Amino acid sequence: MSSLSAAPRKSLVGHVEEVLRQALIEGRLQPGTRLVTRELASSLGMSITPVREALVRFVASGVLTAEPSQSFRVPRLTVEQYSEIAEVRKSVEGLAAAKAAGRISPDEIGQMKTLLGQYLAARSADDTHLALRLNKEFRFVLYRAAKMPTLLGLIEMLWLMAGPGFNYLYVGERPAMTEHTNYDDLLKALRSGQPQEACTAIERAIEDGAERVLQAIAERDGRSSAV
Repeated sequence: MSSLSAAPRKSLVGHVEEVLRQALIEGRLQPGTRLVTRELASSLGMSITPVREALVRFVASGVLTAEPSQSFRVPRLTVEQYSEIAEVRKSVEGLAAAKAAGRISPDEIGQMKTLLGQYLAARSADDTHLALRLNKEFRFVLYRAAKMPTLLGLIEMLWLMAGPGFNYLYVGERPAMTEHTNYDDLLKALRSGQPQEACTAIERAIEDGAERVLQAIAERDGRSSAV
């Protein structure tokens, strides 16, 4: 055991970033969640330094906010902020869907079909966190199929910013599962290689989700959801 060297600090920072990235994208960190450096380091079994460095990087990109006493917070987005993110997401994710329609493989379409079935089952079982994770996996099979790394990076950043709001998707009365129709339309467009139809299906999926999140944010803030 003495011959084993410790992992480089850079690898530790990357590990923390990946843990936080997945938690944010999958909506496992709710808006307003306070992240204390020491507590997070303890839960991850590592020193404070790489955890603090990873958190500071997220602050620099606008994903988290810094607070006193070595703590950070997941922002509580306003109606206006979330609306803007949703509009930008429609543009970039719609582009990715359109490009993927001409580049996706049958195996990738099959993977998406399997994930969709698992996602709908998780929704029916009210397993919110599993549903959020499966939805993310379904969507990113599509976005990776566009084979545009820069675009994929932009989408990941937008999901980091929007992700905490995904917690509002399944709060209260169960909404109509319009994702099923949107995603069925998406898969049909991908199978037939129709870029505009694929783009439209993703745009509708984003609009449907954003409508529910914006309503929840408006209720939280005691205001009308109209923007």
